[in-house]
Amino acid sequence: MLKQIIKNAVNLLGYDISINPVTNRPTPKPVAFIHIAKCGGVSIDNALRQKLATSEDRRLCRTTSIASSIASFNRPITTLEDSCDFGEHHLKQLQGTLDYFLSLQRHYISGHWGVNEYLLKKHDNTKFITVLREPIARLKSNYIFNKLTNNLVIMPPNKLNVDNLISEANDLLNSRRGWQMANTQTAFICGHYPKDPQEAISLQQTFLDNLSRFEIVGFLNDLNAFSKKFEHSFHTSLNIKSRNSTNAQTSSSTRNVVDILTEYFESKPVKQRLNTLCYQEQVNFEMAQERFA
Repeated sequence: MLKQIIKNAVNLLGYDISINPVTNRPTPKPVAFIHIAKCGGVSIDNALRQKLATSEDRRLCRTTSIASSIASFNRPITTLEDSCDFGEHHLKQLQGTLDYFLSLQRHYISGHWGVNEYLLKKHDNTKFITVLREPIARLKSNYIFNKLTNNLVIMPPNKLNVDNLISEANDLLNSRRGWQMANTQTAFICGHYPKDPQEAISLQQTFLDNLSRFEIVGFLNDLNAFSKKFEHSFHTSLNIKSRNSTNAQTSSSTRNVVDILTEYFESKPVKQRLNTLCYQEQVNFEMAQERFA
């Protein structure tokens, strides 16, 4: 409440400010949080920033990064296949942006960007952190959150049309877009989306090898263990406050969308489809738990 009062008062004076708790005792080595969508990243990023970020380590603008990727894509995005191609292009562009900010040696950076073997080796003085989530739960949460919040036609699903929720979900889950959403964690750790199940299998060792270069690999279902790892690595405690961004976007007007999609994801044929889409992602996740939990 006090934070909002201060911001409102400054706004009346003609200024726009952002007030976020940061540290005045940064770590000797830079830290990068690889925020994979719907893995508790907002709550975790806020907690990490309080301990690792300085006033110079501002959050990076997602809207600007997407606009930059659209400009460099250099072709119209009018079909679902175009959107899938753009998604792959955007992930690669984000790795270039990450490389740039890592080169600045900021104390702390975070964002929805992927890494790859080259970046992890090049910036081996950086302490990388990430959190993984059970793949099917992550996909369902990601889909519903996008449906409630996404204003971009080029990155389906979006909230621009809620007249055909079920048919839209069927179309997306049976397309390359569904495959991309199912294999997001592998893509963010390996640097690209696997093109098919065979390549997904071949990326398993790369997924595990790349994670082994991280300072901390956490799991959303056990944030207490993640906090203990953080305290061991950085010699300070971490206070992760629960902040469910999907619940925050759910209102009386959107409750029906959430209910319809939740019921849809619980139907037997959709469960079977999700199991197929997430099969290798699930294998990767379980192996990561065995090795890094």
